[in-house]
Amino acid sequence: MEDKIKVIIYGLGVIGGNIAKAILEKKGIEITGVIDIDPQKVGKDMGEILGLPEKTGVIVSNNSKEVFENSSAIAVIHTTSSYLPQVFEQIKECIEARRNVISTCEELSFPYKRHTELADKIDTLARNYGVTVVGTGINPGYLMDTLPLVLTAPCLDVKSIKVTRMMNSAKRRIPFQKKVGTGLTPEEFRKCIEEKRITGHVGLLESINMIASGLGWELDETKELPPEPVIAEKEIETPLCKVEPGKVLGLKSIAFAKMNGKEVISLNFIAHAGVEEEYDEIIIEGNPNIHQKILGGVHGDIGTVAVTINTIPKVINASPGLFTMKDLPVPSATPMDMRVYIKK
Repeated sequence: MEDKIKVIIYGLGVIGGNIAKAILEKKGIEITGVIDIDPQKVGKDMGEILGLPEKTGVIVSNNSKEVFENSSAIAVIHTTSSYLPQVFEQIKECIEARRNVISTCEELSFPYKRHTELADKIDTLARNYGVTVVGTGINPGYLMDTLPLVLTAPCLDVKSIKVTRMMNSAKRRIPFQKKVGTGLTPEEFRKCIEEKRITGHVGLLESINMIASGLGWELDETKELPPEPVIAEKEIETPLCKVEPGKVLGLKSIAFAKMNGKEVISLNFIAHAGVEEEYDEIIIEGNPNIHQKILGGVHGDIGTVAVTINTIPKVINASPGLFTMKDLPVPSATPMDMRVYIKK
């Protein structure tokens, strides 16, 4: 077993870097190129950027065309932005280089409603060039869409699905704490939301639409409410700052969907520094009813890294086109030696 699954990392930020580190720990998979536009990273060995004790021999480049030409990679791990219009040209470039794409772009997880035209273009390109494209991650991509769908398998009928993700943001990386508005005044929070300087969670409507598509539901209405600040009642210290009473601990984001006048899907994303009990909960009203609660919740960053890596073999063995996680084989952990997935 000498063959390896060869991949390119497109975007060596926090998530891309953690994915790269995790891949280096596995056998049967190899990083043969890294693309990033950060001038502080370009020209340096990937190992140096990742803080590893040894060099990897892979140099970070801002010349994507050159990386594609010099690498025999079968897939690109793409981690640059949450918004599909911002990354479309990057995805297109990967496809035209005949590389499969596994992206953490939240809006790519189910782009058919929000970005219908771009989704059609990506699907057509992928089919023409014989590659597969999927958007994934822990959320969207798994916890609030794929997992609820899998849990409906033993149901004869499903009437509604409610998913709640309860996270203590103080345990997450600093950029995430900033993303949920930690330490701001309520006025600053609302201004940042209006100006899109902080966005809260991205992808709730994508998750709703994936669930509905998986169940064959024709929704009458989908709506995502503006993120609401969670205000501190007592002083709480986080790795980012000390949050005084009256200031923002984090946020809650809610999205829902209605069918025949009834709310059938409800997604609640709650992330703030005052959360005492972390959990991920899925409540399915149906025949039979199903109630799953993951105590402690799933770690967001670790989960995103794992789901992305574990999706690689599903994608390289799939038919050409744009897919979502519900379209691929059931997600699962991959063994330490990923060569078992190489088709001879």
